[in-house]
Amino acid sequence: MNNVSVVIVGMGQRGLTLLERLQAVLSERELEVGIDLHLIDPSTPGQGIHEWTQPEHLLVNTIAAQVTMYCDESVTDSGPILPGSSLLEWALEQGYKKLDGRYVISDVGEPIDENTYLPRAVMGKYLTWVYDRLIEGLPDYVTVFNHRRDAVSIVPLDNDRIEVQLDGGFRIDADYVFMTMGHSLGGKDSFDRKFDELVNNGKSGNSHLAYFRMPYPITALNSISSQAKVAICGTGLTATDAISALTLGVGGKFEKISSTRYQYIPCGREPKIIVFSRQGLPAGGRAVNQKGTYGQYKAKFFTRDFVDLSRQNNLRERGNEQMDFDRDLWPTLKKEMAYVYSSSLKGEFADPATYQVEPEIAAAIDSLMVPVANLTFADQEDYREYVRQHLEADIADCFGGNVNNPRKAASDILRDIRDNIRHAVDYGRLTPESHRRFLSYWCSISNRVASGPPKERNMEMAALIDAGVVSFFGPKPDIGYDEACCRFTLSTDRFAEPVAEKFDVLIRAKVDLFEPESSPAPLIRNMLAAGVIKPFRNGDFKPSGIDVDGAVNVIDRNGKVIRNLWALGYVVEGAHFYTYVLPRPYSNSRGLQDAGRAVVTMVRDIAQRSEVDQPLDYAAV
Repeated sequence: MNNVSVVIVGMGQRGLTLLERLQAVLSERELEVGIDLHLIDPSTPGQGIHEWTQPEHLLVNTIAAQVTMYCDESVTDSGPILPGSSLLEWALEQGYKKLDGRYVISDVGEPIDENTYLPRAVMGKYLTWVYDRLIEGLPDYVTVFNHRRDAVSIVPLDNDRIEVQLDGGFRIDADYVFMTMGHSLGGKDSFDRKFDELVNNGKSGNSHLAYFRMPYPITALNSISSQAKVAICGTGLTATDAISALTLGVGGKFEKISSTRYQYIPCGREPKIIVFSRQGLPAGGRAVNQKGTYGQYKAKFFTRDFVDLSRQNNLRERGNEQMDFDRDLWPTLKKEMAYVYSSSLKGEFADPATYQVEPEIAAAIDSLMVPVANLTFADQEDYREYVRQHLEADIADCFGGNVNNPRKAASDILRDIRDNIRHAVDYGRLTPESHRRFLSYWCSISNRVASGPPKERNMEMAALIDAGVVSFFGPKPDIGYDEACCRFTLSTDRFAEPVAEKFDVLIRAKVDLFEPESSPAPLIRNMLAAGVIKPFRNGDFKPSGIDVDGAVNVIDRNGKVIRNLWALGYVVEGAHFYTYVLPRPYSNSRGLQDAGRAVVTMVRDIAQRSEVDQPLDYAAV
């Protein structure tokens, strides 16, 4: 039979996991047919958002020891294990050290260790090293075609094949296709369109007026004048990137004046920065890791069995398996956090069978999650002093560690048991109303508490506040526009007297959701028009992403599962929860699982087809 044609659209981190699984599976199962492997991505293979050309002040938000592109014994039902280096192991093998504030290959300098937060540019070099190693390790009967273009159409044909068209008209007649496209799919929403229009109409009256729907590529912020006043909407990881670009990125420096404190040395090119969000607080920093390289907390209460039982109870009592997060799940998740908090406080784990949440511990968890819920502030200065003290307390907590400090220990388990949360949320397992609230309210709190930046970023934030470069506006502000002076406005009535400020530049520092119907990507527009894909829906709620089944096969407009078309990662954020994270060693990483199972299925199909030399009957799979 003719060679089998396999296409991977998107060769960032998710595409790389597919390539890794393909090499691993083929290392143990030699096929009787050749494979033409088409890799489609206009960017450097493997890197995705971790481009090696980006500034070194942008850091990976995970310690080096907790990033890998290779499966290990913990990853189940995903094919054989292919030995390979984690990010830390690779960086040590290459000889990376910290020298004069930069990470370089050198014989001298400060050694890196398992808890080092490496630059994303270095991560990009690791990803490309993995890519090169995987390509070299493929068997001889695999021929690789590297297409540095975008795909603009993917259409199943009547003969169970799939036509993939590239920008410029080149077509590939494929047997199997994997979609792993990334953040370039996101489009503008009504907020973006409104502020774009305000800028277009007002920039003739204010040369500094600008709106950034996201701060990436980070070099786009180079156009901001030091004379502009900048407001950043958001206080999480994206906001810290923007702040870093407008301070370190323009020539400012931080000097360490104690083990927990920095001083900022301005260069004079920094704009004034004001930060705001609904919660009005900076994200909590990542604590010193005390769990070792592979240590993870294992849930005692919020287990998969608990989630399954909750679904069964809902089916029995309400006639529907869908759960309400606040009613069915949060009390037990809160108990899990309280258990860890209490155990950390006492220095030993209590017996889960008899553990009861003490009222003071429950109050501590409530304060951790929503610290300003019952606070009032006399004025903006009172609020800003609170934020500064909150930062100092958070930095101290970070140095206490993610085991010994009760607040950080309780926060960190939200990362450790994220797969259990996924089990409760994925594929519309919450009611539409609860799903909407979970994403808009609970996730923003969880991200602030558990998925913040390295503690050094919060030390930098405190130094920037002290230097008068950064300030916080206040919780739940309103954003407006003053036509008379062509400037944006922030206002709030959360203080005793209303407060308002004007500014020139608005940066929207948020996770860019992929809403298929508003995506500017020709590929998505064409696939929607042809009915090949449809937005994922949970009742009347469309969280984001496209619809897939449990095997990550694409579901078309008519509800048909396309057995030889898979979608993984950001493109299915909605059906899946929190697809942004990198694979973690010895954690049975969801991303590696999905890739492995899809590749195992494909290789099994290829083997069957080559044995009988006829098209596979997908209805029988």
